[in-house]
Amino acid sequence: MSSQIRKQEIYRLAVEKTTRLVGYILLTMLAATFLMPLYWMFTGSFKLQSVTMALPPEIFPTQPTLENWTRLFTGPWPIWRWVVNSMAVSLMTVVLVLIISTLTGYGFGKKKFPGSNTLFFVLLATMFLPNQVILIPLFLLVRYLHLTSTVLGTYFAMAMPMISSPFGIFLIKQFCSSIPDELIDAARIDGASEWGVFTLIVLPLLKPALAALSIFTFNQAWNYFMWHFVIATDKFQYTIPVGVSIISRSPAVGKMLTDVGLTMAGGSFGAFFMIVLFISFQQYFIKGITFGAVKE
Repeated sequence: MSSQIRKQEIYRLAVEKTTRLVGYILLTMLAATFLMPLYWMFTGSFKLQSVTMALPPEIFPTQPTLENWTRLFTGPWPIWRWVVNSMAVSLMTVVLVLIISTLTGYGFGKKKFPGSNTLFFVLLATMFLPNQVILIPLFLLVRYLHLTSTVLGTYFAMAMPMISSPFGIFLIKQFCSSIPDELIDAARIDGASEWGVFTLIVLPLLKPALAALSIFTFNQAWNYFMWHFVIATDKFQYTIPVGVSIISRSPAVGKMLTDVGLTMAGGSFGAFFMIVLFISFQQYFIKGITFGAVKE
């Protein structure tokens, strides 16, 4: 009997190890698939124009060159000003999204009023609207308010399409709904005002969600292109995506050709900041995503 139990235990352990090994292999293949575009962009920044368009393509540069990076930083364009613009717009967007999403999500999650569910679903329905739908109304609003007359106004105008985030409101609402009502009621019994309950009880519990939302929003604002391209009227107002798209187009033989190597260098330079941000705050990001997934 003990011999049979031992065989079953060995079989179970073998199955677990095989399953784990297969899982690791699949995850490695999946990770390689997602990393391949980033690898192709980075290695392409060290290739000449003729090599980047060669068939079959080079998986690894056989004759690497720094020419694209040299042109990126020594060209007649304010590359570091674009970094400052992208950073300022992204940070402003994050701050505004956190304020609006936190207040609105708390209202939907912990306050009941007539039509709250209907209004919340209408808000979620706006997530299906493409950004192009609000492009013209936003542009007319920005022009009417003369926001682009100052640097700060331009930054705010660039942040406008994202400051009211349905996803952010949904995320905060779900987190607020998981906060026990007894905890809030106890704070009110102790004499805490509504603002005190929000700032002293709710906000500390929302830190994981706010961290995840901050990373999501910063990434979206950093990579936003269309609206920034419409609003920016001067090269000193460009963000990284807009600036790279402009400098990568060069006239040749009466046509506009894409300088692939320079584009790859600019894209790699812009992605560097997002990679550093994610690595620095990945623990908060993971905690924010998995918070509440396991119930005790």
